[in-house]
Amino acid sequence: MRTFHVLLEDDGSGTATRVDFQAESRDCALVVAQGHSLGRSMELWEGPALVGTLNKSAPQLWRLG
Repeated sequence: MRTFHVLLEDDGSGTATRVDFQAESRDCALVVAQGHSLGRSMELWEGPALVGTLNKSAPQLWRLG
């Protein structure tokens, strides 16, 4: 298993939220990250490396950057 974390944008509380988790691959990590997002934009990291950013574009659509 590989180590990932997501940084979720501020939900109005004044701070971003970090969620650490393990996944087998980057594509599996994307699925896990979406489950934690609660519709918020986020950054997905694998250790110290930024994998990408995800922004909610529509109810069932994410934009990956």
